[in-house]
Amino acid sequence: MTRKGRTRLALAAAVLAGFSGWLGHIGYFGGGTYFEVPAGRAAVALAPPRTVAVLFSGDMGFRVGMGPKIADRLAADGVPVLGVSSLVEFRRKHSPGEVQAFIARSIRRGLAFAQADRVILIGQSFGADMLQVGATGLPEDLRRRVQMVALVVPGDTVIFRASPAELFNWARPDAQALPTARQLTWAPVICIQGREEEDSLCPHLRQANVERVALPGGHPLHWDADALYAALRSKIAETGPQPADITKSSRSSHRGESLRAAQAGPDRTGG
Repeated sequence: MTRKGRTRLALAAAVLAGFSGWLGHIGYFGGGTYFEVPAGRAAVALAPPRTVAVLFSGDMGFRVGMGPKIADRLAADGVPVLGVSSLVEFRRKHSPGEVQAFIARSIRRGLAFAQADRVILIGQSFGADMLQVGATGLPEDLRRRVQMVALVVPGDTVIFRASPAELFNWARPDAQALPTARQLTWAPVICIQGREEEDSLCPHLRQANVERVALPGGHPLHWDADALYAALRSKIAETGPQPADITKSSRSSHRGESLRAAQAGPDRTGG
């Protein structure tokens, strides 16, 4: 082999090793599925006490992207978060039934982690696809606990496995998204898309309970976590009690414990 050939081979090996290392970092080869983000002390809590957010990441897991940034903002607003690495869980292809069971199991884990009674469900990209599929199978006892569902840049098709092929849009879809997504009629829903997206699920959702929001950019939303969080925060505040009610609820909860002891200009459209 010539010197040039050996150099090219070495460069290719280095690129492959670097890519493999990156996949390992984000969790493709394994790692933790769940990330607990405790609530901080907010002057005025965004949600009432005993509320948790369960955030299903995109196909790059919970270590990169906007998922951790949204989780940090929620926690700063007084909402504990259970982050879910979709990449770790969906390294293996799931059936729709397995997706439903996983979503339910994750919700129960989030409720237990935060000792919560209510849950805010958020799915990002691949995580939004899995969330809308899984939410169709939630039992009634969990549906009653859902304050709202946020689908962030969901696609109009669904793939039941997170893989490098899916990361680069090489994988073939397993199903259309609309048949399951239009069954989301039992809770307030916000569907957030990029204005430049051409394959978003959001324009197809016409249920009365769905609010559609278009933010600048394509699928990555210009990586603008502040704009995304502003849209999410507005919906959370809208679907939950007002600050005065939250304060009252907090005081009632405190009294109960004592006795036992002796909230770039998005485009918004409705359903």
